[in-house]
This record gives sequence, C-alpha cells and structure tokens, in this order.
Amino acid sequence: MSEAVTDHKQNSTDEMLNAPVFGLFMRMAMPIIIGLLVNGLYNFVDAIFISRAVGTEAIGGVSAAFPVHMVLISISAMMAGGMASILSRRLGAGEGQQADAIFSSSLFLAAMVGLCCTAIILIFKVQIFSLLKLPAALQGYAIEYITPIALFTAVSFCAGIISDAFRAEGKTMEMMKLMALSSLLNIVLDALFLFVFEWGVAGAAWATVIAICVSFLYSIKILSSGKHLINFDLQYFKLQGKIHLEALSLGIPVFLSYTGYAVMLMSVNFAIVNVASEGADLLISGHGIFNRTFMLIFLPVLGMMIAFQTFAGFNYGAKRYDRVAEVLKVSILTSGAYALIWSVPMLFKSEWIFQIFTTDQALIEAAASISSVVFIGFVTVGIGMMCPALFQALGFAKPAALLNAFHTYVLLLPVLWIFSNKFGVPGIWWTFPVIDLIATIVVGSYTYQFMRKLTREPQLAAG
Repeated sequence: MSEAVTDHKQNSTDEMLNAPVFGLFMRMAMPIIIGLLVNGLYNFVDAIFISRAVGTEAIGGVSAAFPVHMVLISISAMMAGGMASILSRRLGAGEGQQADAIFSSSLFLAAMVGLCCTAIILIFKVQIFSLLKLPAALQGYAIEYITPIALFTAVSFCAGIISDAFRAEGKTMEMMKLMALSSLLNIVLDALFLFVFEWGVAGAAWATVIAICVSFLYSIKILSSGKHLINFDLQYFKLQGKIHLEALSLGIPVFLSYTGYAVMLMSVNFAIVNVASEGADLLISGHGIFNRTFMLIFLPVLGMMIAFQTFAGFNYGAKRYDRVAEVLKVSILTSGAYALIWSVPMLFKSEWIFQIFTTDQALIEAAASISSVVFIGFVTVGIGMMCPALFQALGFAKPAALLNAFHTYVLLLPVLWIFSNKFGVPGIWWTFPVIDLIATIVVGSYTYQFMRKLTREPQLAAG
C-alpha cells in the first residue's frame, strides 16, 4: 500500500474521531441528502410522467406494484445495512483485512439472493397481485411494471452493497455520485421511453433497470481506484456463514423498517378496498401520488439517519461514547426542525404540489385530504428514525429490530383495522398521527435510558 493511500486513510479516521460533531455530521449528511433527493426526484418525476403519459389508472397500478418493489429494496437494504454496521465498527477499530472479507463475501450473498428473488417473482407474479386484492383495472399495470425490475434484482442488490460500503467508510460523496447518476439517467430515459417511444408502464420500469446497471458499473470503476478503506478480495467472494449471520441479524431492523413501508402500503390499499369499494381506484391513485410526494420530503431525514449511523458506529468502535451521545442529539434536533418546516404547508395547503401530477381535480383533492391528516405526526420523525438506527449502528440487533418493528408491526395493523372499521376512510388516515405519537414516546424513552447507561456506565451498556 502506498504512503499516500495510508495517509489518506489515517486522515479519514482522525476526522471521524475528533472533528466537531455538528459540522462533521452535516458534511457527511449533505452529500447523502443531495444524492437521495436526486434519486427521490426521479420517483417523483416518474409518477408525473406515468400519470401524464399513460393515465390515472396507470399510476394506481404502479403504486400497487410498489409494495412488491419495496420488499426487494428491503432485502437489499437488510444485507447492505447489516454489512455497513459491521464495516463501520471494524474500520473504527483499525481492522482493515476483516473489513475486506466482510465486503467481498457480502457481494456474493447479494448476487445469490438476488437471483432467488428474480425466480420467485417471475414465477408467482400473477398470484402475488391476486393475493393483494387489487382492482382488476390496476393489476395489469402492476405486473407490467414489476417484471423488468425483477429480472435485474441481483445487479440492484450488488449495487446496494457497494454503495453502503462507501457510506460505511465515510465516503458519502461517492455514494451521492452513484445515486445522482442513476436518478438523472432514469429521468432522461423515462421521458424518452414514455413520451417518445410510448412504451407505457413497462418503459418506466426499463428506464429504472438501465439506470441501475449503469450506476453499478460506475461503482466498480470508483472502487477500483484504490483510495478506499475497503477493497474487493476474490478469495473472500464466497458464502461465509458467520459473517452473513451477523450482517443479516444487524440488517433485520432495516428490513423491518423498509418492509414496514410495504406492509403499510398493502394494508392501506386493502383497507381502502374494504371500506370504499366504489371509489377505491381513485383513493389508491391519490394515496399513490401522496406517497411519492411524502417520500421525496422524507428523504433528507433518511440521509441524516445514514450519516448518523456511520458516525455513531465508527465512534462506538473507537469507544468514543460521548460523541455517540452528541451526534444522537444533533441528528434528532436537526431532523425534527426539518420536519416542522415541511409540516405546515403540507397540512394546510398541499394542493399546489399535487397539481403537478394531474389536472384531475378529484385526484388532487383525494391526495390533499390524506396529506392534511398524515402530516400531523411528521414532526416526530427524528426520534422515530434515529433511535432504532442507533442500536443497529452499535451492533445491538435485538433492540434495533424491536424498535423498528414497534411502529408498523405492533401498532399499525390493529389501529388501522379499528379506525378504518369504526370511522371509514378518514379513520385510515388518522391511524398515522396516532401511532406516530405512541411510537415516539415508547422508542424515545427506551433510547434515553440506554444512552444514560452508555455514557455513565459504558461497560454495562456495551455488554
């Protein structure tokens, strides 16, 4: 290894352990946020293009397919997030060779799992969407969209592993480049395939696939530059049970969080069909454009969480528990302030943003009515995201999994069932601020007690 590369690695480590917390947190978070926003802008523009080029039912069908797509994203995030948690702590402890082994074997696992997912979806796609009880008008669009996505799942999973490896070593700028490349190319191809070639919903899916493949090839080029704390080593490109078990156990909280979003979408669609059978198509489409908008607004919080995890895991590995506590406080306050800024316009005057998607006034009003309720609880998002992420970053798989599962798997389903049956469609939307409040109190209290132990009795909390 050259002296220049060695000095570069040492400088990266020193900054992670000694630079002022707020400034470093923001410098780490901003490239991720920009990359995520560019990526989220694609999803936002994609919905606009599909709605304008194909129609309201098409965006409903794509929205109905999104839970299946989210399950794939959840599996990818589980493998990549678990690996990144281990990598950050290994790098913080100066164990470079072990980090290389973890990264290389994780790539192999991602490829194998991706191929299995491809086979399952392609074989059972009709049965999957029948099980979700989609209206017949939406089912064809959903299948048309998910098929190209499923074909290239292995490439998508491997791309996620490399991207999260860059994040784990603090190279958030590289992560941003990959997301920006994929998203901008996606937007260009979307416009070409939908408006010029008129390929319909399938064109939007193929735009996504091509963009992911190009981004993956570029990530390999970046990795081969050698200016990284981690490197690919062919001798470790194989199944390694111990590594995979640890990574997957730490990735379960991420899986539960991402899959929870898919569960939410499926549950809401099911509740809509159950209580509003006549207007179900319109409400599912309205919920679809609301969720595309919500995801774009939510992405900066996700970027802060990713930066927070890297910061916390690296400093925990170096036993700098005071910095772990400080960055937790900084991340919660910063994300909470951001959420408050967005909540006001989305509660009281959200029609302006939904008009971008469509001129259908009924669809605009449906999305705005959802927004005026769901955003009541958005200000609590900092605690809801950062606290479970803390336990994953520190390697505490069980509390991370339980805290991530609490919001969706413990609260959402029973409250949604009760509220939708008692109050109808409005009850569906009021479910969300209610469970946000309950989850914030429970998750926040547990994390506060843990951090008191960590900073006052580090051996007890770390054990």
